[in-house]
Amino acid sequence: MAQRILVIKPSSFGDIIHLFPALALLKRQYPEAVLDFVVNPEFVPLLDFSPFPVERIILFERRKLGKISTFFPAFFRLISALRREKYDLVIDFQGLFRSGLCAKLCRTKCRAGFASPREKAAALFYDRKFEVARTHAVQRNVRLVESLCGLEKNSGVPVPELPVSASGRTGLPELPPRYMVLLPGTRWESKQFPPELFAAIIRRLKEKMPDMAFVTAGAPSEAALGDAIGENVINLAGKTSLVSLFELLRSSCGVLGNDSGPLHAAAALNIPVFGFYGPTVPGLTGPWGKNTTFFQRDDLKCAGCLKRHCPLKKTLCHQLDVDLIVKSVLDKLAECEK
Repeated sequence: MAQRILVIKPSSFGDIIHLFPALALLKRQYPEAVLDFVVNPEFVPLLDFSPFPVERIILFERRKLGKISTFFPAFFRLISALRREKYDLVIDFQGLFRSGLCAKLCRTKCRAGFASPREKAAALFYDRKFEVARTHAVQRNVRLVESLCGLEKNSGVPVPELPVSASGRTGLPELPPRYMVLLPGTRWESKQFPPELFAAIIRRLKEKMPDMAFVTAGAPSEAALGDAIGENVINLAGKTSLVSLFELLRSSCGVLGNDSGPLHAAAALNIPVFGFYGPTVPGLTGPWGKNTTFFQRDDLKCAGCLKRHCPLKKTLCHQLDVDLIVKSVLDKLAECEK
């Protein structure tokens, strides 16, 4: 019986959210165990919502590890933190060489991971490797825990309820009773659907739902995108902490946005999600939940190309059907409000 477990999943926002169902299953199998977690500093607040409470956080200081001037101090801090405890079980959900190396540096007799990780060299560091079919990231993580714990396959994907943060609520301004959240920002240029698309959609939605407000959210660098959508929105981009962002999403009627971390958070909170997709594949890495709706051009051979920048220098995948989106939003919200 594992008494102390270490999970390695340094990034990213959406990937950590996708890990929560697997953590819920892991907690179910080892209810008395203590969990430690390796994570990038910017994603530490996400662990407040983990269904398996985290005892100790080990920082993977990626930026410092990536510079010669700060590499050695950061690396020795990481080694010291990894070796401070003796673990019964270490699981690498990241599947990269650096995360596999973290597992190898731990004091443990059991290092587990995918037999076919994202970087093949990572598997060299595992004592136990499990073949998991290429499927949605949430299912893939759950299958790894099932295999590790000797559970029957397809035993079900747990849907953990994310805890409410009192501090997150106090960090929000007073908002109208009914509002939708817009997420116009994202990390990839190719995922960046234009503000004009958001503006066209909310103009139409406002005609049908005059009492509905629209709030933009995101990083400080995305505030200009909120302004570009127009005067019909309350722009909170850059004005919320990560924790208060969760509570902003939780109290909303729905979320409309690009492929981004907050979109995954909304799905995990069981909020109606309407996502715009171009270069990525929602069936593999999209938000996981029963209230998710995706919009993606199905007439383009290049859809799902996984390119950060469009090699064709075009924006064809960003040209979505506004009428279809508006109808889908109205139908879904009406269904949820019954």
